Amino acid sequence: MQAIRKEEDTNNRITVIDVIRGITLIGICATHAFQHFGAFTSNPQPPFPWIGTMDEITSWILQYLVMGKFFIIFSFLFGLSFFIQMDSAAKKGVDFRGRFLWRLTLLFIIGLLHSAIFRNDILIIYAVLGVPLVLMYRWPSKWLISIALFFVLGGAQLTYIGYQALVPASSIEQVETPKERRARWQEIFLNKPFSENIQHNTTEQLSFKFNFQFGEYGRGYMTMGFFILGLLAGRIRLFQNLEKYQQQLLKLAWLALAVVLLLYALKPILPQGERLSLAAWLVIPVDSLINLLSAYLWVFLIITLYKKASVQKRLEKILSYGRMGLTNYILQSVIGVFIFYGYGLALHHELGVFLSVAVCLGYTYLQLQISHLWLKKFRYGPIEWLWRSGTYLKWQALKR
Repeated sequence: MQAIRKEEDTNNRITVIDVIRGITLIGICATHAFQHFGAFTSNPQPPFPWIGTMDEITSWILQYLVMGKFFIIFSFLFGLSFFIQMDSAAKKGVDFRGRFLWRLTLLFIIGLLHSAIFRNDILIIYAVLGVPLVLMYRWPSKWLISIALFFVLGGAQLTYIGYQALVPASSIEQVETPKERRARWQEIFLNKPFSENIQHNTTEQLSFKFNFQFGEYGRGYMTMGFFILGLLAGRIRLFQNLEKYQQQLLKLAWLALAVVLLLYALKPILPQGERLSLAAWLVIPVDSLINLLSAYLWVFLIITLYKKASVQKRLEKILSYGRMGLTNYILQSVIGVFIFYGYGLALHHELGVFLSVAVCLGYTYLQLQISHLWLKKFRYGPIEWLWRSGTYLKWQALKR
């Protein structure tokens, strides 16, 4: 822990947070590769029998250990970073809320440009959800805990289900089933030119994204809950005082593991129903708790391992990768879209789950090397530098 503290004092960063962000980005890339970066998965005939076995193993690992978990950590870190920036400014006697709202405006623009290429971009949603986070900054912790639990455990979805039960169903017949819509989208992703993909992503896909996040699916409300948890972690100075909270974190890890195993055992016996029904809603808090507690176990594992100086040395490049998180997040999706979409290499037909993830990890390895070399000469990643310069409306020093 002393090694961590020394490095933090040197560069005024809590380095373990950057490591967590870097590992999270790798998990997000693997998840997107599993889905062929939004072009939808396919089941190509494996060239060798062992590839089919590896596809099954990789799918199991992703579904039970990665998918849904790293998205939570990424959202948590956004809320934590928000608090750190606000708190750092407050220590200098500066109210950073107005500046942060402008920073969110720039993030929205970055997310909009990214969405034009990658339909599953999350930055634009983070920019929107960051606005209420600014308003909540000074709210009492008890209020924030209640709001976070309401969102994380599916309270918003339950409210939507209740609303749908009271409001008569629309008499307009559905002109396109989800299966038909998926097939139409896949035709665009896999067979249409780049220009048509951009037009589709900035119109229909953008509309679908906001409906998915704030409509019947309610994913955005859950993200808001994770933001708040990150804000609360910053408020108690969790990462500045890891030694102080060490025993509590360990006890919570054992409890989280027990609850996750119990919930996985209970999940098969839960009642099933239509998506907009009370029976179907019961699955939401169970899945949310599984993913949230699993995400906590990942964070606890990284924190515990990172105490060792030998581990810190081995994770230096992941640290750099995490410090350039915005640049690397955008770059990984641009590369992934080029690999799998029809206007690029169109490898969705050739690569199953295992090979898709292997390709993702391959170019992630290159990103790790480049990030480490870049930060030896420069203070920020290229997009981080532009974002920071835009935030202060002044070109920031880039070279070390």
